[in-house]
Amino acid sequence: MDRHVHVVSEGGSQPTETMPPVSAKEHRNQVCLDIGRFFYENGIPFHAATSPSFTSMLRSVGNFGRGLKPPTMHELRTWILKEEVKTTTEMVNDIKATWKTTGVSLLSDGWSDMRNRSLINFLVNNQYGTVFLKTVDASNCVKDADKIFELLDGVIEEIGEDIVVQVVTDNASNYKKAGEMLMKKRKKLYWTPCAAHCIDLMLEKIGELPQHKNALLKAKKVSNFIYNHNWVLSLARKILGKDLLRPAATRFATAFLTIQSLYDSKDALQQMFVSNDWKNCAWAKKDDGKNVKKIIMDERTFWPSVVYTLQTTSPLVEVLRIVDGEQTPAMGFLYGAMDGCKEKIAKNLNNVQASYKEIWDIIDEKWDFQMHRALHAAAYYLNPKFRWSPDVSQHPEIKRGLYDVMERLVKDNGVYMKIEEQLILYREKKGLFGYRGSLATYQTRPPVLWWGEYGDDTPELKAFAMKILGLTCSASACERNWSTFNQVHTKRRNRLTTERMDDLVFIMYNRKLKQKFVKRSNLKEDEDPLLVENVMSDDEWIADPSDDDDEDAIQVDAANVEESDEVIRTRGSRATKSRRGGGMIERGGGSSSSKKRKAALHLIDEADEDEDDEDWVEEDCEDDEDDVRYAI
Repeated sequence: MDRHVHVVSEGGSQPTETMPPVSAKEHRNQVCLDIGRFFYENGIPFHAATSPSFTSMLRSVGNFGRGLKPPTMHELRTWILKEEVKTTTEMVNDIKATWKTTGVSLLSDGWSDMRNRSLINFLVNNQYGTVFLKTVDASNCVKDADKIFELLDGVIEEIGEDIVVQVVTDNASNYKKAGEMLMKKRKKLYWTPCAAHCIDLMLEKIGELPQHKNALLKAKKVSNFIYNHNWVLSLARKILGKDLLRPAATRFATAFLTIQSLYDSKDALQQMFVSNDWKNCAWAKKDDGKNVKKIIMDERTFWPSVVYTLQTTSPLVEVLRIVDGEQTPAMGFLYGAMDGCKEKIAKNLNNVQASYKEIWDIIDEKWDFQMHRALHAAAYYLNPKFRWSPDVSQHPEIKRGLYDVMERLVKDNGVYMKIEEQLILYREKKGLFGYRGSLATYQTRPPVLWWGEYGDDTPELKAFAMKILGLTCSASACERNWSTFNQVHTKRRNRLTTERMDDLVFIMYNRKLKQKFVKRSNLKEDEDPLLVENVMSDDEWIADPSDDDDEDAIQVDAANVEESDEVIRTRGSRATKSRRGGGMIERGGGSSSSKKRKAALHLIDEADEDEDDEDWVEEDCEDDEDDVRYAI
């Protein structure tokens, strides 16, 4: 890979002679062909080329020059692996060093691997990043709340009870019971349900309403048609100037980001289906093409239903971006975001109670009985963006939540009374809180950083506030790294020693968590944290669906929403066009193509869950084409 000719004499090396441009291009092409062949022969996913370590590897090989002897298989599994474990451990230890100061959230979630073992992941999160701690095989007891409590309690003991502020899991009944047992034993921490999971449940129920379902089915039909015909896809990209599909980490996020993209591209799509290129193509004369054109040109029902869908879900998706985006700790924003979400939905529907009551009832049910905790209210009070706002909520549960958290987390009476006194300075903007810099930045700077800069006059309150405001609200870091284990736990590797397997998972998991943290921290304002770079080829918005099933569903839903269409059109005519994408997330992935079996996918609501059973999702494992079963 040496692109230079080195001429060496007795007196030393002479200046490097660069290859002619033509030779350099041919040389690079040959190198790229060799790299590509390595990818193809070994079934390595193309997106591996975007990994920072891939670039680093090529740089090191290039710096070495000609004559590099590649590492052997034995070296890769011995000293090289040990050195990388050591490097990754140093990276993890840098984050661990901050735990005592900031406090942490213990994240836990269960899943099942290719060998049908029920495994539980344990991760630790603070404002400086997320660390993968370990995975426990709980095949014989994963459904047992007592055993889950025992496992969580053991990890807390390992980390340190004084360090763990909260434990975050999903809200399945076994985890909920285990969380209550933890709070009963450990008097200085909270159990909180994963906010992203709770919001998913809200969005799932909203998405089942006829108006939303009808819009989604028709939008999916448009996307399927465009992405299953190369000529049509080429024409769409030419006229739209972008891809219509907006791939996200989960099924509903993809669905609603794509329907937002569809709405943003409405004019261009209508222009495409009346263009001469379309009129002269073969698809314009076929039933599929005619049906899709009819949907796109339908100003009476389809586009108003899209507007209504976005009006009623986009505010809730904004909350999802906060709790699932991981750009800044979400605890200080959740209570205020949920409060504002309902008001935005009502405003979008012209404050007509009959129009928004059904949506509000779905949100309130999950918020009041599953999601809301004292930590959320305390963080709302301690976030100056809300506390100092003229529109600050005066609901008594906010102050009650603050003092509940103080009672539980602050055991030293002297510290407690100092925080009580210092709260007055904070409320009245006295001391450093009243300086120009503080007043100019409290609405825009992350609250943890703001307290770090202006809380020095109130050191006890500052430490307390930073510990609360630095917490996460989501355990999705556990769920999004199942693929890490799928790459390690394959038939080709099932003879690896347990120690070597643990080392591989430790490296891969923590490296990916670090890369994601850095990437999310550097996102620009116009970049959506819910989007991903890759989309599976069998995604339901790309793969050919079962046309008969979809047509039947569309017909049924059309009948269900017939009476409400007039209401939707009225709202849609007054709606302003929102450019921010919406998203509805359902954990676990999308449906399969017609060539693969279809998987039923549902979120677990503790009210609906059968305690003796778990919902399972079957997917194809890309690594060795074996089935993987995930416990949601």
